[in-house]
This record gives sequence, C-alpha cells and structure tokens, in this order.
Amino acid sequence: MEKIILIIISLFLITNAFADECYTSSLDTTPVILESDKKPGRFFLDQPDVNDDYQIHIVYSLLKDSKDKEGDINGAIEKWIEASDKYILKTTKKANEKSDFKNGIAQNIKWDRRKDGKLDISFIRINKTKKELKKSPSGSCGNVFGRTIVNAGFNNPKKIYFNFGDYSFKEWPYSGGFPIFSIFNKHQKKYPLKKSEFGYFVLHEVIHAMGGIFTCSPKYTKYVHNTKKTSDLMSSEGDGRNNTLDPKNDDYWGHNNKSCPDMQDSVYFTPTSDTPFDPFEVTCLPKEKWKFTKHDYKNIKDIRGTGEMCFYKRRDVSAPWENELGIFRKSN
Repeated sequence: MEKIILIIISLFLITNAFADECYTSSLDTTPVILESDKKPGRFFLDQPDVNDDYQIHIVYSLLKDSKDKEGDINGAIEKWIEASDKYILKTTKKANEKSDFKNGIAQNIKWDRRKDGKLDISFIRINKTKKELKKSPSGSCGNVFGRTIVNAGFNNPKKIYFNFGDYSFKEWPYSGGFPIFSIFNKHQKKYPLKKSEFGYFVLHEVIHAMGGIFTCSPKYTKYVHNTKKTSDLMSSEGDGRNNTLDPKNDDYWGHNNKSCPDMQDSVYFTPTSDTPFDPFEVTCLPKEKWKFTKHDYKNIKDIRGTGEMCFYKRRDVSAPWENELGIFRKSN
C-alpha cells in the first residue's frame, strides 16, 4: 500500500499574505446559487438551534463549476460523521483514562443538530472555479472557503464551522484559526479521502479551530503544532495514523499547567469539563472582555493581533457583533 505522507500546514494568513493572483478581497466571497442547487431538504442558512450551547456547524461546499454530489441531502455527510465520532470517542477515551478526566469517560464534539435530531448541514457554492484555484500559490485564494462562509452570515461566536469541501484541493485538511476548518474529499486529484483517516483529520483540525495548540504548550512549534514525526495526533507531520492525544499529558491535553489552555476543557467537547474555556474568548478577545472563561492563562504569548488564531480578525471578513464585542487588534 502506497504510503502517503501528509504534511499538515495550518495557514494563518496575515495582511501581506493576500498577494495572491487568485485573491480579489471581498469581491469573490459572494456565494453562487444555481437554480439546480435548489433541492428538497437543502438549506442555505443555519437552521434554528434547539439550544444555546456551543456547537460545530457543518457547511457542505462546492466550487462554482463542481458537480453537485448532494452529500448534504443524500446521507453521505452523516456517514462521514459517524466514522469520525467513533474515532474521536475511542481516541479521547484512551487519553482521558490516562488523565483521569471524569473517570476516563470518552468525549465527542458537539455537532449542530436540527429539531428532528439530524445534523444541521448548510449548503454553499464557492464563487471560484477549479481553474481559478489553480492560480493561487496556496490553492486557496486567501482561504476563500473561510471568507465565503463567514461573510455569508455563518458567524455565530458560539459556533465553529466545519467546511466539508466535496471537491479536490491541494491539501486534505486546511485550517484558518477560530472558527473555521476545512476537509476536502480528494487530495491533489488522485488521493480520495478515506473514512479510516477522516476522524483523525476532524479531531486534529477542530483542535486548531479551537486555537490549539497554544504557544504556552511546552512542545509548541510553529504553525500551532508540536514535535515532529511522533505518535502525537498534533505533531507537525503525520500520516493519518498518529492517534494519541498528548501521550504524556504534559502539553495540550489532560495536563496540570493551569497557565495554559487544556484542550480537554474546551466548551466544544461533550461531556464538558467542570472548568471549561471558550475558544472564541481566548483566541479573539482581550482578557478584560472574557465572561465565560475563568482561567488566567498568563503563559499564552499573545499573537491574536497578528492574524493568527482568530479568523475574525481579518480585514476581509466581518461579523455584526465585532464592534460590540471588541475583536483584539494590536496597535503596532
């Protein structure tokens, strides 16, 4: 079996990174809606929430010229998530048994669901063609996926948005900092996404979307990963088989460092920690604006104002609450 080495690079873009032939600021983030896209059971907007809890909302995306495979309405996404849930429950249980979190109980992420209990999946068609994406050095046109999703109104500060791209992309997973992460169904046109690897990608990328791993983690390296080529799920290089969350419980999961966020405590996991933190507050807001998060986290190196960690900080995305809540911006 051909071994595919995946180098996961989380691209946290700063202003001068927009020098991209494919990038055209906000002009390219208006979603395309074809008449043929309007199908029974398909939703173009986030549906009413059944509660006010923190949630991961799924966006099923296509490119402007992608064939509609109807993954959002034919049950395909549900099957992918079922595979992911099994992996995440198994992986977190193993880690939580070691750290003795709630007697070793497994945790899963909180998916956004409709009143009928089904996953709440929104549809969006990105205003870029396959050919246009090829013009971009990164292949993303300045993360047009995340920019389109946020500017289309998916900007609830209590939600993380998972973009399932049903098309080929340069990378399998792709992060943008809170609140966006993406996974694509094909890598470089020739490597299809596998259910055996999908849970790994989801857990790895959702931790990035929660701000992790943080600069105060002892093994932190650039691009918010930790040490290279280890069995650690958050290592900077992996092949989809790095299945251990913080093997020694000394870095980002189940640790005892009260000055640094423990991803186990994120509000997006269930059952939720008795001492939770809100990734939106920690990654996007100055400490004096924190209301939910009661931790000090004094060891975090503040890099929010550089465009890293918080996607909402970007000048080419906007949310109706940003002035009221006060998104962190550096003065220099």
